[in-house]
Amino acid sequence: MPDLVSARPRRLTDMDARSSDFVAGFSAAGVADAYDDVLVPRLFAPCAVVLLARLGLTPGETLLDMACGTGIVGRLAAPVLGPAGRVIGRDLNDTMLQRGRMHPLPPDSAPVELGVAPAAALDLGDASVDAVTCQQGLQFFPDPLAALAEARRVLRPGGRVGVAVWYGIEECPLWAALEVALAEPFGAARAAGIRAPFSWPGAEALTAAMTAGGFDPPLVSTHTMVMHFEQGVRQALRALDATPYAADVAALDAGTQERMAQTAARVLHAPASLDAAVDIPARTLVATALRR
Repeated sequence: MPDLVSARPRRLTDMDARSSDFVAGFSAAGVADAYDDVLVPRLFAPCAVVLLARLGLTPGETLLDMACGTGIVGRLAAPVLGPAGRVIGRDLNDTMLQRGRMHPLPPDSAPVELGVAPAAALDLGDASVDAVTCQQGLQFFPDPLAALAEARRVLRPGGRVGVAVWYGIEECPLWAALEVALAEPFGAARAAGIRAPFSWPGAEALTAAMTAGGFDPPLVSTHTMVMHFEQGVRQALRALDATPYAADVAALDAGTQERMAQTAARVLHAPASLDAAVDIPARTLVATALRR
């Protein structure tokens, strides 16, 4: 979709069910915990650091984080904003929000308020925040343009937005390896559902979406996050615990799970020992823009 508007019907038809299943999977028991324990420190926290650095928050500002998950962007922003600032997190999944509320904040942080609301119909007033972030959520929204228009609506004049979306799965090799491993017990069609987080069609589409949503042409850059799994590929496969596949993978016998780990290691060209430490990159686009 470089032309986001004309491509929207085809794109949404292709990925709606896949994305809906993936998002719904975050409500399953234990998924929010695995997401927070396995992926946040290795992947989403480093990405949030880049996103916030690009946004340039200052003390006393109000930040809205759309599709906030367990709230890592807001938690990192809160000490920067200080006690006079405010963090608002919105997500559709209350299980993720409940997990997020368990995290303590450093002293002198901005208060963080997490609540349920869809990105295309926020429960906030016009011109009520100074900055908006959306880290790895835009690709899941049924209507990305509507979500970006909502972000613009709640921003004050001169406010800014920061968006991060993953590159395709080929640039995020852990999930490419997991897709191959999942295909063995579940078949290729079902395994392809893991591509949902990597479905955004590139930098041109991101620029088109943000400008169509009412922002100045964004500054777009590429960043590589390197996930360190100190306990090797078996530990890396715990990323599946943060997906809709979690329960089905857990139900497999030990031999099948071991073969999946071996397959993933082969695809990743990882060390022969499945317990040897491994570093796995993931590439993301980060775009920032001013409210037009």
